[in-house]
Amino acid sequence: MRKRLFGRSLGLVLAVVATSALSAPVAAAGTPAADFGAQVRAAGLTPAEARTLQARVADELAREGGVRTAANEITRANGTELLLVLPGETYARDLDAPATQNVGAAAAPSSCAYYTFCAYRGTNFTGDVLRQKRCADIIYINWFGNGSWSNNQSSGTRARMYGSANNVIYTTPGAYSEDRVGDWSPVFHVDAC
Repeated sequence: MRKRLFGRSLGLVLAVVATSALSAPVAAAGTPAADFGAQVRAAGLTPAEARTLQARVADELAREGGVRTAANEITRANGTELLLVLPGETYARDLDAPATQNVGAAAAPSSCAYYTFCAYRGTNFTGDVLRQKRCADIIYINWFGNGSWSNNQSSGTRARMYGSANNVIYTTPGAYSEDRVGDWSPVFHVDAC
């Protein structure tokens, strides 16, 4: 009987801890952790999807470090941002930014704000997004296979992609420019400006 009560108590404790983790994750200074739970609810995630997102964020933080700045966003120590795709979705979206809509074929994806270079894990601006907003920051790419990028910086600004020998292997056309299908395999990092 005692063993059974302990099992039930432990299950209850684990359920409370898991639920608390969704509304009280590691937050950037000045960012209320409870806002992340509100973001998850506003995004319409089920409890299972919220746990999946929490696990992905925890995995990324453990692997690459950084600070969680939104329910699906991590700002890395080098200043770049990782925006994770929500479970069951194809395109990454900002949960802490006002909704935007693309207009016309030459518009940047909504996940890539003006003055930003964005690297997408998937083709056609799908999957997780690495974003560089400041020239002093560098995007480190650890993806293989086809992805995409959007150079939505100030007009004419070119980004440089570097290979394993720290050599420039590609320079983008001036902003706005994009590549909906490109191979990330030879790219080790991107310097947006």
